[in-house]
Amino acid sequence: MKGRGLNIAIVGIFLAVCAVVIWLAMGNKGSGSGSGSAAGASSTGTAAPGAPVGPAVEIVISSSDGKKEWIEDVAKAFHESKAEVSGKPIRVQVIHMKSGESMQKILDGKEKPTLWSPAGQAWIELINQTWKGRSGQNFIDASKPTVTSGLVIAMWKPMAEALGWPGKPIGWDDLTKVAADPKGWGSYGHPEWGAFRFGHGHPDYSTSAMMSVISAIYAAAGKTSGLTPDDLKNPKVIERVGTLEKAIVHYGESSSWLTEKLCTKGPAYLSAVTLYEANVVKANDKYKAKMPFPLVAIYPKEGTFWENHPTGIVNADWVNADQKQAAQKFLDFMVSKDQQAKAPKYGYRPTDKSVPVTSPIDLEHGADPAQSSENSLEYVSDSLFRRANELWHEVKKHSVVYLVLDTSGSMNGDAMNAAKKGAAQFIREMQKEDEVAVIAFSDSPRLVKPLAKVRETGESLAAAVENLFADGGTSLYDATVMAMDLIEKHKKESKEQKLYGVVVLSDGKDTASRQRLSDLLDRMPATESADGTRIFTVAYGNEADEDLLKQISGRSNALFLKGDAGNIDKIYHQISAYF
Repeated sequence: MKGRGLNIAIVGIFLAVCAVVIWLAMGNKGSGSGSGSAAGASSTGTAAPGAPVGPAVEIVISSSDGKKEWIEDVAKAFHESKAEVSGKPIRVQVIHMKSGESMQKILDGKEKPTLWSPAGQAWIELINQTWKGRSGQNFIDASKPTVTSGLVIAMWKPMAEALGWPGKPIGWDDLTKVAADPKGWGSYGHPEWGAFRFGHGHPDYSTSAMMSVISAIYAAAGKTSGLTPDDLKNPKVIERVGTLEKAIVHYGESSSWLTEKLCTKGPAYLSAVTLYEANVVKANDKYKAKMPFPLVAIYPKEGTFWENHPTGIVNADWVNADQKQAAQKFLDFMVSKDQQAKAPKYGYRPTDKSVPVTSPIDLEHGADPAQSSENSLEYVSDSLFRRANELWHEVKKHSVVYLVLDTSGSMNGDAMNAAKKGAAQFIREMQKEDEVAVIAFSDSPRLVKPLAKVRETGESLAAAVENLFADGGTSLYDATVMAMDLIEKHKKESKEQKLYGVVVLSDGKDTASRQRLSDLLDRMPATESADGTRIFTVAYGNEADEDLLKQISGRSNALFLKGDAGNIDKIYHQISAYF
């Protein structure tokens, strides 16, 4: 599935789609530099520990959420240093969120930081393009790298050992071979492990996911730089990237979410996931008691991407002279040797090469301190990124989704209106080659339109959904079982590997089904299984049976969400990231 307006974050990181930049510039007029009055704009975050009380020079650092612990540690130490400007102490406020989300909030006038610290330099280049078009100046004139983390393949230690780790360098070609082999892990002496099951985030939403795809393209092309359009048209490259994508269990909104799935569901669920090195180090500590084996970081022998989390002072009218001076002091403090020496504690490498890489970036935590950012892949141009993203959409698994919409009398009013709007938007935002159908249910379920590709039936199906109305009882179990039975029939008839999902929009109170909850649960695999249909549940209305809906979604390794008229975009984003 592909959200038309939700690709901005990851597309932006590679400066890929110029149209997105134009859209941002035109769609957010008046919310950039010079406006200073956007409704709901926030120039403050959460005060870092040890913040001085009383009059102070306040600065706000908006940072990518992965390095939250390090930033807060640095801010605490900065407060303890008693730094001042114009005779006043400096108070540091911190905001943590994904780089793309932060950029969008800044461009919308909803976030006004003094310092900005995204995951990579490309974010700064992108926001500068848009900001310069609005104000004639860069958003960030200069930046400093702060901490470093490389993109790695996190794999269960026994599986990595089966591929030759640690003595043999491992790369994307090794993963492609095991993914393509019908015997799976059986060809490596471990038939009990089954097929190779791969995971990465959704490339339209996740930074590490799109980097993963481009890394695989580089490896398939046999290059570390100088990628060309012809490389992306090469049948060998397309076939090899497609082989890996067919091994995907499902995608995800973020690498942190996939990390939790990997570590808590075990090797039967996922064999490997692309993550940042810092995530592997943290996971081996956080989930140690739940994991059957430790994770190890595979640094692809073909090369990988390393991000250095640049930080710069914001060039906007909400930053005054004292704040600029205070921000410079904080930035200098961030890159000082004492603060750089703290980075490994949180899974990151110092950017100051004179500071040693220490524990927990070590073999005990799955990391190899001898690896170096010098073995880095070249970032691609905007046009090549666009081609790479298109290639991924071409070779990825397509999706089959049944929307199961509650039209019972208990949904009447705001709940029904919000659910219909959400379902219709969901259909319109799906990728055109995906397949979709809608089951409406009240006293009994009925198929609104049979399963078909979105390009063939999407608009008429969305219009049909908008014309539904609420009346009668609630046959939630019958409707969900109907969707699952239709999916099972489709699986038997389809020759193509696909991702299957059911999205239930309901108040969750079954009053009319012939089937029982146990009948529904019996159709679902064990929660540790990677196979089976995902059932996403969205609760509408204040009286929704949330416990029931959570049980259903949890059993199928999917999401439970609360829906209303104000969060339709967010719900679509979270569910579509699976597909």
